[in-house]
Amino acid sequence: MFARAIRAATPHSQLVAAKKMTGAAASTPPGQQIARMERELAALQTQVKSVEETYGIANLHLTVARGYVAKLLANTRITRWLSYHRQEYPGEFQKIAEIDPQPEALDA
Repeated sequence: MFARAIRAATPHSQLVAAKKMTGAAASTPPGQQIARMERELAALQTQVKSVEETYGIANLHLTVARGYVAKLLANTRITRWLSYHRQEYPGEFQKIAEIDPQPEALDA
């Protein structure tokens, strides 16, 4: 959809030889195509904004949880209890504690 929007916004003089369109695309006038692409672009922008709004807080929660799990694993009494009572937990907790922050989060 993004590529279509860019193509629609590019002047004809800058386009490489246009291919002969067939089917539904050939019968749709350029104005209708642009309007459809604008609607699709608006929907994409709404989705991106929604993700941007929730990403920061979700990343913070994950970072705090990761730190908490790492702190639990540093306590020998807790790891001993887990090893004795819940053998499957220490391995999974260790995987969580070893998760590296995403590079995008470091750049921000």
